Amino acid sequence: MPTSSDFALACEGLGKSYRLGQELSLQHTLRTVLRRSRTTESFWALKDVTFEVERGAFFGIVGSNGSGKSTLTQVISGIGVPNAGRALIRGRVLPLLEVGTGFHLDLTGRENIELLGTILGLTHGEIEAELPRIVAFADVERHLETPLKRYSSGMQARLSFATAVCFPADIYIFDEVLAVVDDDFRDRCVAELRTLNAQGRTVIFMSHDLDLVARLCSSGMWLEQGEVRKTGPMPEVAAAYEQGRRDAAASAVGAPAI
Repeated sequence: MPTSSDFALACEGLGKSYRLGQELSLQHTLRTVLRRSRTTESFWALKDVTFEVERGAFFGIVGSNGSGKSTLTQVISGIGVPNAGRALIRGRVLPLLEVGTGFHLDLTGRENIELLGTILGLTHGEIEAELPRIVAFADVERHLETPLKRYSSGMQARLSFATAVCFPADIYIFDEVLAVVDDDFRDRCVAELRTLNAQGRTVIFMSHDLDLVARLCSSGMWLEQGEVRKTGPMPEVAAAYEQGRRDAAASAVGAPAI
């Protein structure tokens, strides 16, 4: 581990757990200080996740709700800390895990662009050089000096995506970021992602839109209940995932009523 010398991301035995439980409080008398008893249990959102993404790959991640996809993207983006295993990453990572990631609603569009660029370690000159392209791509010229809280969800999504793809990185991670944009902007985003990948950038793309993932990605992974079910060429992964969904639906229909 890793098995290839030319990898962008390699995960080995990755595990992430959360504590679930209920906190109970009792107050018996005025002299009694609040007493608490806590019952907790561990929930493993990721269990022994092992996979590798080659440098320059367009890698898709599919899975049902609650499968651990978002937890995984948070861990490999450095936002979450694993409880087991490790993730090795080569190069600068730029994650866009939801609309407005890294943005502040009280700051203007321009200030948010500068904020994200600064977080990524870019100089003022580098940020200013990319500003016109970001603004044009997002189509927010008239609203650049307006606080983000006055933007519509679509405008926020456009600015988030434009800022992410226009700033330089080695690995781009996108988690359900095209769900709230219109069809025209979605097509532009898809074209931009393909351009980034053609330039040798690694793109990790997660979406519930299986057709879009299958169309964009050359390789990928099916994650279910926190575990890797299949990795490999995206057509094979998509076919296995679809069959898994059909099997699950058939089992649910045939289950006895309680």
